[in-house]
Amino acid sequence: MSAHAMQATTPARTDDPDVLVRVENVVKYFPVQSTSLFRTSREKVHAVDGVDLEIRRGETLGLVGETGCGKSTLARCITRLYDITSGRITFNGTDISNLSRRAMRPYRRDVQMIFQDPYGSLNPRRRVGSIIADPLVIHGVGDSRLERKRIVQESMELVGLNPEHYNRFPAEFSGGQRQRIGVARALALRPKLIVCDEPVSALDVSIQAQIVNLLADLQSELGLTYLFIAHDLSVVRHVSDRVAVMYLGKVVEIADSGDVYNHARHPYSRALLSAVPLPDPNVAKQRERIILVGDVPSPIDPPVGCRFHPRCPKAAQRCVDEEPPLEPRLDDPPSHAAACHFPVADGEDLAAARPTLSADERIVAEPGALSS
Repeated sequence: MSAHAMQATTPARTDDPDVLVRVENVVKYFPVQSTSLFRTSREKVHAVDGVDLEIRRGETLGLVGETGCGKSTLARCITRLYDITSGRITFNGTDISNLSRRAMRPYRRDVQMIFQDPYGSLNPRRRVGSIIADPLVIHGVGDSRLERKRIVQESMELVGLNPEHYNRFPAEFSGGQRQRIGVARALALRPKLIVCDEPVSALDVSIQAQIVNLLADLQSELGLTYLFIAHDLSVVRHVSDRVAVMYLGKVVEIADSGDVYNHARHPYSRALLSAVPLPDPNVAKQRERIILVGDVPSPIDPPVGCRFHPRCPKAAQRCVDEEPPLEPRLDDPPSHAAACHFPVADGEDLAAARPTLSADERIVAEPGALSS
């Protein structure tokens, strides 16, 4: 049954005081537009395919992975900017998976986003004060224009902007200042959850540090919860309490930040970590560098079994036959789960591993999958 066919009239509540957001087996497919005049394409992009996550109150959950793995799509599903294909999303104890736009309106105040591009996310024809005030106007916060102006200037001061610049245009600010405007807009309603969709990737390194430190200070001051999406694993390590690694629409590993960086179990996680630049050249020379073979498979026809097996240095027949569950491996604690039949042990040289599958034995798609 589709999401549109399951409109809920009264949101169901599931009480768990420690969990702000729960994602259960969430799936998001996008239909592929056909270029043929005589047949309709039935192919679908498997952007998010059965993801389970929890985001606890007051924590930062980092979400990492290659471009196209589904990180931003998952974030837009959690914020309900996208309707999900199937699954369940619970926010603050309430099932919001299939709420109508009207029923979602009260929850919009509690969930805000900071976008990747500090230039494209701000309307260049509007003044900064009116941009930050938009959430207040939409949700009817503030009894008058003066009251809203006061709230906006407080938000600007909170993120390190001069409140006197209320009437300036975005073009009059630097890239870092524009991102601070985006942060101020997200904070205007004092939300419970802020989704940071690669908020520092378009900024210089020195400015990145300022924004990351600002977000950390705001979290401790206001008790915010973050979902932090990024490519840069060093940034994610600095800001995150826990880290989830995504590959081709699925979470392949999730653990406390220190466990992911020091005891990564999934070969893909280990490969990502091996690509992180190190400031010490001597340490960098001694580190194993894991080079993955092949390209990322198409999300239209993802591989059977483990989706990473066509590129995995430890791939075996079991990786084709069985999809590995996301669960603790090698006596790891319950908080550390990996979806891998052959997890990487501490001290194992993954760069020396060789798959037991030949290239012909690596099944990329189910027979007939594109015509189903």
